[in-house]
Amino acid sequence: MKPGKKDLEKSRADTPGTGSSLREHAEERFACSGPIDPGLAGQASGELIHELQVHHIELEMQAEELRRAYLALEESRDRYIDLYDFAPVGYLTLTDKGFVSEANLTGALLLGIERKNLIKNRFSRLVAESDRDAWHRYFMGLLGTTEKQACTLTLTRGNNGTFPARTESIRITDQFTGTTTVRVAISDISDLRQIEDELNRKSEEVQAINEDLVVAGEKLRQDETKLKVSLEEKEALLSEIHHRVKNNLMAFISLLSLDGTYEESDSGRRLRNDLQNRARSMALIHETLYRTRKFSTVDMSEYLSTLTGQVAGSYEAGNSVHTVVSAAGIDLDLTKATPCGLIVNELITNVFKHAFPASFDCESARGSPCTLSIRLTLADGIYTLAIQDNGIGLPDTFDPATARSLGLKLVNFLAKHQLRATTDILRDNGTEFRFHFRKENTDKTRLR
Repeated sequence: MKPGKKDLEKSRADTPGTGSSLREHAEERFACSGPIDPGLAGQASGELIHELQVHHIELEMQAEELRRAYLALEESRDRYIDLYDFAPVGYLTLTDKGFVSEANLTGALLLGIERKNLIKNRFSRLVAESDRDAWHRYFMGLLGTTEKQACTLTLTRGNNGTFPARTESIRITDQFTGTTTVRVAISDISDLRQIEDELNRKSEEVQAINEDLVVAGEKLRQDETKLKVSLEEKEALLSEIHHRVKNNLMAFISLLSLDGTYEESDSGRRLRNDLQNRARSMALIHETLYRTRKFSTVDMSEYLSTLTGQVAGSYEAGNSVHTVVSAAGIDLDLTKATPCGLIVNELITNVFKHAFPASFDCESARGSPCTLSIRLTLADGIYTLAIQDNGIGLPDTFDPATARSLGLKLVNFLAKHQLRATTDILRDNGTEFRFHFRKENTDKTRLR
């Protein structure tokens, strides 16, 4: 029985990829193919022949489409194989028994085995013996979960030793066959391990340095404690020394006060008073150091104020003379403070003795009250000590440098040999002595 038109239409409907679009293209191609073969016209109606030829054209078109799809699939497969084989990490597929069923070229290269020899090989043989127990635990864990798992193992590289690797794996179950496989991605982490080893080495070095610093810090604290104890002992000793020196000078001053020490004459009493003031000026330095607990330097503002008050209190003229002391912020070491104190003592003693006689009226002569000023300043590394009064002044013929009095001889000696100072004397509106000396004395001698 020959196929009819309905049979051809049913066949077309059962053929994949057929439809009105395919029919239209087949009709167009049939129209271009020429007239129907006359030999066939006597065997069947023209309509049936037409349907047969159109259907034949449709089958050819479907076959052509299948060939294009197959070629595209082959091209896609080739691209996948290239990506799979030459990926930067190794890919293996393992059976649920742990045998290698698939491997890419990178994986074979990492493991140092040809791919054909790698297939059907038990993966545990590729794991270093020291890590095989870890691999078995890891693999059994993979079979019991569908989650991705990671592990670091030491793998063999053929006959070229071993290398550290990071594996990321996941279990796959085929939904049609129920077959279980494990996909494994292998990365060589030798460089990372080397960096980690270097970091660990640096960390150990840093830790060792920290430990050394801790030991050094502890030693420094111990040394600091020892130095602190030693310093406290030396400060206590210095305090006791200054205290005893002050007491000895005060005892000397007391001896000068005893009757019969000097002849009871005006000159004797003046000499005794001068000696007491000189001793007080030195005792006051030691008293200041003892009281302030500053043994290296003397607060000159406090020292000169107290010294001036003591000397002024020993003379009747001291009650009528206004004294001004300016030395704020100036500290001198003992080698400079002592001669400065003695110089100030001698010169203000002369002021109270001679500068303001009863016949001299400061208000009428100077236009201001009788005043004594002591100043100590520092500028550009140079100290200036100035003792000024607005009294009657020095005689024109008087030369302090050649004066024969003990006090001025002492002033000249201390200024020249102790302070290494230059001296200026001003005679305007009274008398002013100025002594200029460097902050760093050229004399290297130190008290011992």
